[in-house]
Amino acid sequence: MDFEKYCPDCGTNRPVQEFTKDKRRRDGLAFYCREHGRQRLRESKARRKGPPTRRYPLGRDVPEGCKWCPDCNTVKPLDDFPRTRASVSGRHSYCKPCHNRRGKLSKDKVGGSRTYHLRRRYGITAAEADGMLAAEGGLCAICKTAPAAHVDHDHATGAVRALLCFGCNGGLGQFKDNPTFLHAAAYYVALHTARQEIAAGLAAAGAGPGARSPSGTPPVGS
Repeated sequence: MDFEKYCPDCGTNRPVQEFTKDKRRRDGLAFYCREHGRQRLRESKARRKGPPTRRYPLGRDVPEGCKWCPDCNTVKPLDDFPRTRASVSGRHSYCKPCHNRRGKLSKDKVGGSRTYHLRRRYGITAAEADGMLAAEGGLCAICKTAPAAHVDHDHATGAVRALLCFGCNGGLGQFKDNPTFLHAAAYYVALHTARQEIAAGLAAAGAGPGARSPSGTPPVGS
């Protein structure tokens, strides 16, 4: 049993006693620690009350072609704001310096998108993933040929197993991680490969497709 859990808002591991219970999650614990869970709840309630009626302080006029940045409390030309399709104005809420600063703070907090993804989905660090990759020589743990770019995990327990290539990782998912299906598929491919080899051998010997197959081998074309 794990005695610590990672809180993305803290950026560190915290004792499991500092997390509320959540039956919806695999480990039975909330995603954030109690402190940050309460903080996020307060922020969520504040957001539900709705935004202020104006996006800039009362009494301040924003000239045409300009926009107010709430972080630095400055009215700047629209060109000083990054473009975005998510906004009606086509510009981000924060000017470029403030937007970049916020992005850096967010990246420093979670360690970058790769670290955040590995932590949240698989419960491992980027260093642990890099160690697995080095142990596998950078290649898929199954086919040993393609680059290992995907984390494979047990869908029943969530336990990380190895790093696989795109094809092998997707293949396991298509077969639902079922060993019976995988063995049946391997036998199926081997059987038909053997039949084709036998047919090719008989054709090369001039026996023709109607020839009797050697004893103990499947009939040609069956």
